[in-house]
Amino acid sequence: METKKVYNELSAMLCNQDNALKELVWTIAQNQKLSRPRNVLLVGELGSGKTTLVECTANKMEIPMVNISGLCTSNGYDPSVLYPAFAKLFIENNREGCRGIVLIEDMRDCFIYGGFSSICSLITSGTFSYNNHIFDVSDTMFIGEIDNNNLEDCFTPKPVYTLDNLDEAFLPENFDRDEVKRMLEDIATFGMESDVSPDVYSDEYRDALKRTFLSIECSKAFGKKIFMDMMYTENICNALESPISELQIYKDDLCEEYITSPHFINSVAAHIKESMVGLHDLDEAVQEVASFDSKRKIKVYKENSLMRL
Repeated sequence: METKKVYNELSAMLCNQDNALKELVWTIAQNQKLSRPRNVLLVGELGSGKTTLVECTANKMEIPMVNISGLCTSNGYDPSVLYPAFAKLFIENNREGCRGIVLIEDMRDCFIYGGFSSICSLITSGTFSYNNHIFDVSDTMFIGEIDNNNLEDCFTPKPVYTLDNLDEAFLPENFDRDEVKRMLEDIATFGMESDVSPDVYSDEYRDALKRTFLSIECSKAFGKKIFMDMMYTENICNALESPISELQIYKDDLCEEYITSPHFINSVAAHIKESMVGLHDLDEAVQEVASFDSKRKIKVYKENSLMRL
């Protein structure tokens, strides 16, 4: 299918993250022409739709895809998690290779628990060995998902923020810019001996993340970074109204005029925006909004809905 047509159809379905979608579709299309595909780090807020974006794109472009999680945990790097993923791609390619997409969820855990170097080495070498099984993964495209809530500057080269360029800094919607300015002024005046919160732009954790995800090793394994747009309330409303929105699963329980009403959509979006997990908080948001509105004598539930019990 023509790349532009793929993009147009997906854009109509996803109703969100247009810039990330363009880059992902273009990169995957270009990979079909390369001897070794370029791998991607997909960076965005928790619950911003990273997994949905990749799954929909792979499905629309008819590319085999598997997603894995738990590759790196408190128990360390676990290569056994990769084996069924490569085995599935191998079978889907009629045992002639592992061409397709492997989506690695929770990539930030690879930094926290260790194992990032092992993953980068595997990707760079193009070979995976496990229990006497050897897979050629040089044709495999790897997409690593990274949740970057309030950590934008760890994944892209940016200047160190000072009082002179604070207005250029990335800050969350609900962040108190004046408070940050006060902190920097106190640090500049009194040094780190003063009783102030640590500078959020230079703590050791951020510096370590930067060294990891801006390293040469990372660049060799993942040649491209794609950034999801920040999720504002309007974006969340658009995602909820999408034809592939998970709100569809509530249509047997909630009245049609209620579930499609601006009041319901806006209330659920506001609940999701306040949470720390984005659209992953959908179920709790729907339950709380529906329960609250039901107590206000609004017609919420269908007659046979289990949600009303």
